[in-house]
Amino acid sequence: MKKILIILFLTLIPLFLFAQIEELKAKLAANPADIESLEALLKIYEENYDDNSYINTVIEVARALTEIPEGMVAIFERTIEKALNNYYSEQAGELSKIYFDNFKNRKSLLYHLRSLNSSWYLSESDVRYAVTSIENEDHLELYKYLYEESKELYPTDLSLIVSRILVEDFGESEFLIPYIENLFYEGDFSTAEELLMEYSQNLTEEPMNYFLKGLLALNYGNYDEAVELFLQGKSFNDEAALGKAIEILDYIYIPDYVSELFRAIVLSSDEASLQNNIQMYMIGHEELDWIYSWLSRVPAPKKINELLEGEEVVISYNTLNMDYESGNVGFFDIEGNLFGSLTDAIYGQFLDSKTFVYISLQNERVVVDGERKARFNGYTVYSLSPDRSKFLLLDNYGEKIVMIGPELTQIWSADGDFGMVPVSWSPDGYRVAVSTDYDVFSIFNADTGEVLETVEDWYDLVFLSNDNAYAIDYDGNLVDLATDETLKTAKTAVWAEFGSENKIIYFVPPEEYGDFSYIALRVYDLETGTDRVLSNRVLWMDAPVPSIKIEGPYIYFTEKDANGMHRVLVMDYTTNELLFESMPSYDVLIFPDVRPE
Repeated sequence: MKKILIILFLTLIPLFLFAQIEELKAKLAANPADIESLEALLKIYEENYDDNSYINTVIEVARALTEIPEGMVAIFERTIEKALNNYYSEQAGELSKIYFDNFKNRKSLLYHLRSLNSSWYLSESDVRYAVTSIENEDHLELYKYLYEESKELYPTDLSLIVSRILVEDFGESEFLIPYIENLFYEGDFSTAEELLMEYSQNLTEEPMNYFLKGLLALNYGNYDEAVELFLQGKSFNDEAALGKAIEILDYIYIPDYVSELFRAIVLSSDEASLQNNIQMYMIGHEELDWIYSWLSRVPAPKKINELLEGEEVVISYNTLNMDYESGNVGFFDIEGNLFGSLTDAIYGQFLDSKTFVYISLQNERVVVDGERKARFNGYTVYSLSPDRSKFLLLDNYGEKIVMIGPELTQIWSADGDFGMVPVSWSPDGYRVAVSTDYDVFSIFNADTGEVLETVEDWYDLVFLSNDNAYAIDYDGNLVDLATDETLKTAKTAVWAEFGSENKIIYFVPPEEYGDFSYIALRVYDLETGTDRVLSNRVLWMDAPVPSIKIEGPYIYFTEKDANGMHRVLVMDYTTNELLFESMPSYDVLIFPDVRPE
């Protein structure tokens, strides 16, 4: 009998709760401002772990109220916290908006923006609109309050937006470093780098300046530079800044073994602790023992400035091994002996006899190295002027071109929708033709960025002489744009460039398009109308940079023989004199360039 009573009692409990809940709901429907009934109902939901009903009940009450009583504020705040903690971002956003609309103060502002932040929908305009809608507060102090309260939030959008506003609108430079730190958390390394460069003079006494630059160097694979920058930052003896930098290190995309070794080096306090840290690293990476034994047998590879100190290196070109899917830029002497190489590079050229410029595949940037140094992140296509005094960059998205001058600084830029058609310079370097839209080419003044001419007809390529412009039409005919006449070449063309002595060098179209084609390279003389073959098996690539280089009367190209061997050749195309021939290779040799005197 006793057991039956217990079972009956347990059965009645849910019925009793249901009746109690319905009664409280009815009271709230009659009077949404009945705080006592609301609290009683919320207590039941909380005791039964029913967060969804808890949150939705408060939202329904808030919607029903025409005026929010003061006593309801604590309930709103508690409910918003519960919604945020349980990832009910949409409900938190709705309730916080009602709270903020009825009580315009810094606390309701924070709840409102926190809720938007948690839903990943927060924008700078949201923040600005909300702050300016509070009329009885100092807006600068409001932004500072928001920054302090949002430092630990995830995602970091709110603190990022607020710190940017404090820096840009109010000139509060003490928020510059926090702003840049947040950019690292967001993975926006290019903006972080721009700001560190722009404000470099203001940040010389900030240890975090050096740590952040070191983190950028890590991200771009410049590990030696990163260590040096971290050691500069450590000289300020700011443990808090160092700790913050090590925390941000987790957001840098480098291999774990690199990150661990970097920590072992920069966190050492003296030579003894450095030795101990690296020994501990080696113990923790016993699988690398075989690498250590091999590294100890050979000297460190030479850097570019070391390679170019002497006069032995005369030519560079890429070696691509298709079996291993690997490639590098090699530096060779006149006999074809290899002096050194760059492993993550393609399409390198000598900027001068002591400086080399190349595209880094690993980090998607253009790098200048040697006697002069510079890095241009976010660019993987560039074009060097005929006199090597400047080069044009095209960004990774095809939305911007930038001309870099002799001082390795920007002299002009242009925004647009740029094509990956190879850039063409006039031989004197005064003009440059760029694909600026579908079937549109713009001819720029290379020194000022002024658009001198726009070509909007149906052409595949536009190329330049010193005083004229030529094009290849869709049928492969070469056209003089000044007269609109078709040149009487022996063959049609897929690519062309204007050379010395009124000669045009052009590629005959391949029978089938592919990554690599070996086709005829011809020379057409505008004065005499003669057209001759320079070579029948020259490597051509359908790429945004030409696979051959023309410089004055000289041409550098790759030829493939009947046995499948590649050779790099340098010729005087006006006389057909052979000036250089590399050692033969089964690997693909491409992008040759001769070191200027």
